[in-house]
Amino acid sequence: MDTSKLKTSTGFRYENAFENAVEKFPTLARISSAATFGIPGLALTKVDEGLCECMTPQGICVAGPYVLITAYCNINKYREELEKHATKGGNPSKLEAARNHKQHKSVIYVVDKESLEHIATVALPDCTHGGGISYDGTFVWVAKDNERKMSAVLFSELERVIHYGFGTVRYLSTVNVKCQASFTITYGDRMWVGNTFSRTTGTMVGFRVKNVLGIPRLVRDGEIEMPVLAQGAMLADIGDKTYLAISVSGGRVNPSTVYRYEVDMSKVEKGKVLKREDCRDLGTLQLPPMMEEITIDPETRAVYTQFESASSPYADVEGNPCKSIVDRVCVSTLEDWFPEV
Repeated sequence: MDTSKLKTSTGFRYENAFENAVEKFPTLARISSAATFGIPGLALTKVDEGLCECMTPQGICVAGPYVLITAYCNINKYREELEKHATKGGNPSKLEAARNHKQHKSVIYVVDKESLEHIATVALPDCTHGGGISYDGTFVWVAKDNERKMSAVLFSELERVIHYGFGTVRYLSTVNVKCQASFTITYGDRMWVGNTFSRTTGTMVGFRVKNVLGIPRLVRDGEIEMPVLAQGAMLADIGDKTYLAISVSGGRVNPSTVYRYEVDMSKVEKGKVLKREDCRDLGTLQLPPMMEEITIDPETRAVYTQFESASSPYADVEGNPCKSIVDRVCVSTLEDWFPEV
């Protein structure tokens, strides 16, 4: 088969499943009413070394005119799920294809934030999980989870590859942040890194980015308590107050939970952890399973919400698929997340 003309897939992969999820979760209906766009690459991603059918989306951020989405090749999980059900009447041809599928490099999908169209797929130099992505105005940061590191890509280099349409970027610097690096966001003059775990509460660690002769350096400065299994967070201002939304995945079966707070950022100090009990609790929202990062565009104040449930290892498997699949990024307003404010 000639694959040279195949491109990264776009559009909606599971329309009926999404409509069912909207009926089940009123909050999803609210945050998807303004606009949505299909997560690129769910069915097929064209990368430098071939074609990947197992990309799983993770982080999301806005960088200038672009929406950036990280994804990693989750072939090991896909293969494991197919093999688990092979003796129960599974799909032999699908399993054979999975066994022959190679491990591809992780990628950043680039979407034009005006047209909401996929315009480029940029390969990262490694196979990182890429649990989060953020932009500080100069560097694009990729959270590297269990490696406890953050890697920086120069935005100008990313733009060069975007204009070409595809290619690989290099990490200008990789910094050991001495925390889990589950996700990352930017707010104010800090980059924040999720330091969250599966069995205990974690924190979101603040870092000030110092540009030293063109090389970024990170200086730790403040922490905010996070719940167990936090996958992403958003800090944003409404009027003179600051609000925090934290996404917590419920796995494939249980709903995701969004914890919401009003936060006094003047209480965030170096060497201290701001406890959630010291913030004004605004209650929780329920969304479909497998919610990932949430981000706000600092210019337009549009909010983008990402899920991983429509990737092949969780949706295209027999026996244990995700119960409510979301195959698109939902674009909403900040008021949709804090309607009572």
